[in-house]
Amino acid sequence: MIQKNIHIKILIHCQYVYGIGHLVRTLELAKGLSSRFRVYILNGGEAVPNFDIPLLVNCIQLPGIYKNETEDHLTPVDPSQSLAECFQMRQNIIITSIKEIEPDIVITEHFPFGLLFETEVIHLIHKAKSIKPKVKIVNSVRDIIESSKGGKKDNYVCSLINELYDLVLVHGDEKFVNLSHSFPLINKIQIPIVQTGYIVRTIPATHQNNSYPTILISVAGGRIGNELIEAVIDSHASIKAKKKHQLLLFSGAFQKDFKQQYDKVRLLESDDITIEKFDGDQYLNHLSKASLIICLGGYNSIIEALSIKKPLLVYSRDFAGGNKEQNLRIEIFEKSGHLEIILAEDLKAEKLSTLILNKLNNLEVPVLDLNVDGVQNSCTILSNLLNQ
Repeated sequence: MIQKNIHIKILIHCQYVYGIGHLVRTLELAKGLSSRFRVYILNGGEAVPNFDIPLLVNCIQLPGIYKNETEDHLTPVDPSQSLAECFQMRQNIIITSIKEIEPDIVITEHFPFGLLFETEVIHLIHKAKSIKPKVKIVNSVRDIIESSKGGKKDNYVCSLINELYDLVLVHGDEKFVNLSHSFPLINKIQIPIVQTGYIVRTIPATHQNNSYPTILISVAGGRIGNELIEAVIDSHASIKAKKKHQLLLFSGAFQKDFKQQYDKVRLLESDDITIEKFDGDQYLNHLSKASLIICLGGYNSIIEALSIKKPLLVYSRDFAGGNKEQNLRIEIFEKSGHLEIILAEDLKAEKLSTLILNKLNNLEVPVLDLNVDGVQNSCTILSNLLNQ
């Protein structure tokens, strides 16, 4: 493919600490941008197995950092490193990369709406501006930040955006979710804020067999939410007695040990349960064939399923630290009639069996006019930004 504006270089800083939502969105955006520009990603999260980097995208892997849900501190993926050593190595790579690339646009995924990596990203921005003063600084952010009440540091976030940034790209559809739903101080932001539409991966079109329905269960990154998989396995036998179905379970991307789930499935001696290791492409193939999706409330899990009109049961779990982002997204789409909710008290086998059976017997999904042109629109918006 002949690339336009190949001399224009875009550098994206991407950091994820729990799941893989930030990376999925970043890679899909980068793939679209790579048809017009030279694109580089600074990836600060743990490398994801069985998840391909787009061909024309240059991925620079930083020493990875993650965070356990119940802990207050960040942790290097490499246990031989201290956190300070890890950040120093990352800073050296970032500085070298900026000097070599000399980006025309720097995109920070999520930051400054999330401040965990504040020192690193602010240093990156200042370094990029010192090398190329006319560099454009862009924020790329999902539809929902944290909660309907906003956060304690929202005033500070606004000051960072107004001081350092040229543009905010919100990857959502304002017909359903506006940034103000989770960031009440949106009017204090003095630079353009553009809703791009949702960023969605290309999902193959295949036939689904609702006479022998497949239920697809996924917890994405797998660091959280395994109680959902356990509960679905426990409810399988009672559902099977009333409705023949196939159950397909995906382990999480970062799940090191899935033995307990394998053992449970083996004891059931059922030919109707399959467990697969996380694989980005295989997940999308199975998603297209599934009759019912059961998942957590992450951006990609919900939007990808809704974009191809799949019935959804979504687990609304309590997060340590009080993060309400997923629950808010679940509530918004539940109120519009596009999914049903599984609560923590519904994970008991009898309750969950009833919920799943009712859904299997009514697999219709309301028509959803969802803007999923986030990649294409972002490419156009960034091209226009450069031409200003």
